[in-house]
Amino acid sequence: MELGGINLKKIRLIYNPISGDKSFKTKLDEVIEEFQLQGFQTVPYKTMSIEDIENAVKFTSNDDYHGIAIAGGDGTINRVINAMIKWAVNLPIGIFPWGTANDLAEYFGIGRDYKRCCSIIAENNTRMIDLGKINDRYFINVAAGGLLTDVSQKTDATLKNTLGKLAYYFKGLEQIPSFSPITAEFISYDRVIKDKIYLFTAFNGCSAGGFHLLAKDARIDDGMLDIIAVKACPIVELVTLFIKLLRGEHLNDSNIIYFKTDKITINCECDIETDIDGEAGPLFPVEISVIPRAVAVFAP
Repeated sequence: MELGGINLKKIRLIYNPISGDKSFKTKLDEVIEEFQLQGFQTVPYKTMSIEDIENAVKFTSNDDYHGIAIAGGDGTINRVINAMIKWAVNLPIGIFPWGTANDLAEYFGIGRDYKRCCSIIAENNTRMIDLGKINDRYFINVAAGGLLTDVSQKTDATLKNTLGKLAYYFKGLEQIPSFSPITAEFISYDRVIKDKIYLFTAFNGCSAGGFHLLAKDARIDDGMLDIIAVKACPIVELVTLFIKLLRGEHLNDSNIIYFKTDKITINCECDIETDIDGEAGPLFPVEISVIPRAVAVFAP
């Protein structure tokens, strides 16, 4: 597009109007203006369904666009990434962190200053990151299964918008009385572990739901997954362990299974659903692997 004799590069802006505190839509005109000042034409797409994300990505040409900006939370980013792979769209992504939790933005130190978010994209500095894969789905931060792992799915949107990350605490505490262990088997190239657990997580990044010390040694570009599982234990020990989890002091606890791998199969006797970046994932058994340096992210 040419404006006043200036050839503007295009940015696809995919935004979730109900993500987080729902305020991004009030910034839309300012974001478009800021991008324009920096030499970009913004092509916005408002998402109201999964199909909207599919269409927004499907009609974003690799040749015509500079990148894809995503305004929302981790779930919105997850769905955009999966659509990009489906439609072979190979563009860098930029982040406007307007969700309840924005683990990828937190990893790169990207805050909710829309002008700075625009500048990061305009500066064109990119970092290559790994992608996790669980069966036929992809994830940025974490794949999980067991108790508490579906908290983000079950937490009321109004509660999340009002309380933010605290809503996850309240929902998690509500589930504690119903805890019962599940038997899981972890199979990687160098080990087989079968144990009764409460939950497992496979981290590509280092945080989940905004809690950034859960996998503090993980790196999003090291070609490895950090596997962390909480063993079945008495409630008293579990409460102590949760405090350690929030402080990042849990990895050496006797009730934690922790190791790194690039590929793992997890079998579970229970018919429970997994969670990937806050969205519903596949049922067991699952095969989880990492795809090194698969996506470019505009980062400071």
